[in-house]
Amino acid sequence: MASRRLIVLITACAIYLGTASHGRAGEAPITTFGARNAQAPAQLDLFSFLVGKWQGTGSTRLADGGQARFELTWIGRYILDGMAIADEIHSLGPDGKPYLGISFRQFDSKRQAWIIEYLNVSNSFIRRQVNPHSGSVSEDAGTIVVISDNGKTQIRERYRLTDKNHFTYSTELSGDGGRTWDPVSVEMAMTRVNSTT
Repeated sequence: MASRRLIVLITACAIYLGTASHGRAGEAPITTFGARNAQAPAQLDLFSFLVGKWQGTGSTRLADGGQARFELTWIGRYILDGMAIADEIHSLGPDGKPYLGISFRQFDSKRQAWIIEYLNVSNSFIRRQVNPHSGSVSEDAGTIVVISDNGKTQIRERYRLTDKNHFTYSTELSGDGGRTWDPVSVEMAMTRVNSTT
C-alpha cells in the first residue's frame, strides 16, 4: 500500500513538473535568451545590448609577441528571473582546443554596485571582476569600461558600441595600478546574428 502511494506521488510530481510554468503567468519556462524582469535595476540596461547571439573574429597577443586570430560566437541571456545577464564566449584557443567563458553581470541595488564574475569553463576557474570592494564599471561616449584587479595586474575591458548590431571588445593590462597600460592584448569585432525581438 505504501509503495502504491509513493508511485502515485512520484507520478503526480512528474506530471506537475512537466506541465507547470515556472515563470510569470503566461510566460514560457524555456526561452532562447530569457526575458528582462520589469523590476530589474535600470543599470542592467548598460549590458542589455549583449543579449542575443553574435558572431565575430578576434585576435590575441601571444607570449612570444605574435598574434593568433580566431572566430567566436558570443551569446547573451537574461538569467535569475531576468535580474542578471549571463554572456558566454565560444571559440577555439590558439592551441586549437575549444574555449568557453561565461560572464555573470548583476547590479546590486542595495549596495549600489555591480557584481561581475567570469567563469573560465575551459580552464576551470572563476575570476571576480567587479564587486562593491573592487573594480569598476563606467560609460563614456558610447564605450563601456570594466576595470578589474587580480592582485598584481589590472585588466581594462572596453565595449565600444558602433550601433545596435555591431560592437568591438578589447582588453588592456596594467602592472602599475592603472598608471600605464600595455598595448591591447585581446581584440574582437562582433556582429549580431540573432536578437531577442
